[in-house]
Amino acid sequence: MDNTLSGLYSSSTQLRIFSGIPNCDYRVSTNIGAGKRFTLRGIDFYASGNVETTLGSFQLDYAIDNLNLTSGCPAIEGGTQLLSEATSYSLFLRPVQKTLPNLWYEDELQKSSKSKAMVRTLANLPTTSRILWKEVKSGNTALDLMARHHDLHELSTVEYEVLQGETPIHRQCLRPGGVYTLVIGQDKQGQFVSSMFEVTEPNSMSMLWLIPQYVVMTLGEVMFSVTGLEFSYAQAPPSMKSLLQAFWLLTVAFGNIIVVVVAELKFFESQANEFFLFAGLMFLDMLIFMWFAIYFKPYDQAAALKQQKPMGFDRNRQNLCNVLEHID
Repeated sequence: MDNTLSGLYSSSTQLRIFSGIPNCDYRVSTNIGAGKRFTLRGIDFYASGNVETTLGSFQLDYAIDNLNLTSGCPAIEGGTQLLSEATSYSLFLRPVQKTLPNLWYEDELQKSSKSKAMVRTLANLPTTSRILWKEVKSGNTALDLMARHHDLHELSTVEYEVLQGETPIHRQCLRPGGVYTLVIGQDKQGQFVSSMFEVTEPNSMSMLWLIPQYVVMTLGEVMFSVTGLEFSYAQAPPSMKSLLQAFWLLTVAFGNIIVVVVAELKFFESQANEFFLFAGLMFLDMLIFMWFAIYFKPYDQAAALKQQKPMGFDRNRQNLCNVLEHID
């Protein structure tokens, strides 16, 4: 995922509508776009995608029409809702809870930072009903909720069985990085009906794929950094070896500064474009190194020392002769 949350940008908002009414169809009319209309059929879910905002908000007008007037389905009132930019909103239709049949809340799209799953339970049941999330393998109770609650919870990525009291309702295996919403309702015969919706898709790639990347980066660091230090030491005159090694390490500092500047200024909305930029800079750096390598003349320290020894010997012999002449 990039630096936005599921495609939600700073100049837009998002709307999701969940219906917790089994066997009842509702047509929803909104002022999104040119007047977006859609139908919720039973336990259902609608997502608007990005909705452009004006001056930081969008005034939503919506109406909900019952398509099953003769089947005993409850009537749902429409209304208005102010949606702020860079925020995702959800509406849950739960007419069983008379005090707040239309539940509005700000949705959370961010994935878990611990590679776990995020779960929200929406129940169109009496407020005193208890919803249990139990791990199938261990039998441990992970969540014990009241039906009126709609908080987001972080759970381990195992298989769960959801119960109302002792009655099984739903069974689901959660995947790392997923953000889920479980919607529960009860039909006219008293049977529980449920459906799990993915608000944010789970991770599609295993973290183990990081291993070969770190192996390649480590090999590259060993071959480049170590050989660079050896080169700066071997090719420097004795009086400048420490200085040239310090300059070599200074190039690493400049590289880190480039990464920090590009990342903080956020030139690109997609992080992939940042990586392409870094790859381009590395290719340019490689061309510069190639140009220097073509015209570089290596410094042979052994040959330089051999050349200095005869000169030093001749100079000492001349000094000795001068001293002897003065003695005579």
